[in-house]
Amino acid sequence: MSGGAAVWTVVVPWLLLTWVFLWVSGRRGWWGCFVCGAVAAAVVMFPWLGHPLPFWTRALMANFSVPLAGVLVIAVAGRVSGKSLFTSADWNAAWIFGAAGAVALYPSALGLGPRNLDAYALGWPWLFWGQSFVLFAGVAVVAAFLLWRCNRFGILLLLALLGYSVGFQESENLWDYVLDPVFAAAAIAGVLRLGFRGLFLRNRGEAPRQKRLS
Repeated sequence: MSGGAAVWTVVVPWLLLTWVFLWVSGRRGWWGCFVCGAVAAAVVMFPWLGHPLPFWTRALMANFSVPLAGVLVIAVAGRVSGKSLFTSADWNAAWIFGAAGAVALYPSALGLGPRNLDAYALGWPWLFWGQSFVLFAGVAVVAAFLLWRCNRFGILLLLALLGYSVGFQESENLWDYVLDPVFAAAAIAGVLRLGFRGLFLRNRGEAPRQKRLS
């Protein structure tokens, strides 16, 4: 494993736990972030059954995606500063992209859907170059459209494509750079919440607004 990939497997769980502790405790500001970050670091590095947490997360999933790391940084930064770097439209784009990607990827990975369709294989550059190119181009088009709409989630997608181009992670599959089970689950929950909230507010005659992660 490269040095960058090794650091990645530690930093992303630490960010995730830091945000969870901030959210559960209700703490904000630099001091709250420091306390929750220190507790999260202790949990990440504690030898659970003889191994630190990154060992077990790698046993469950190959990589953490760049969008997941990005939204966690933005969420933690929002807790520290009290201001979110993402607008409601940015969060909506993140959730919709993650949920759509999950629907496209995970059913075929579980053997559901058309028998000869393996969406995950589209991300491998060495099976058939056209497959990964199509997926790369599709993500690039989505990122370009979002940036044209001044949506900041497009920046995270561009960073994912850049990371894939330079081989930042151990995996060579593009899917692992743009999506992972944690981000997919959060995105599906975000889309469902947005939908239920929209129905509730529509019945009350109000315009729906997406609640931010931070």
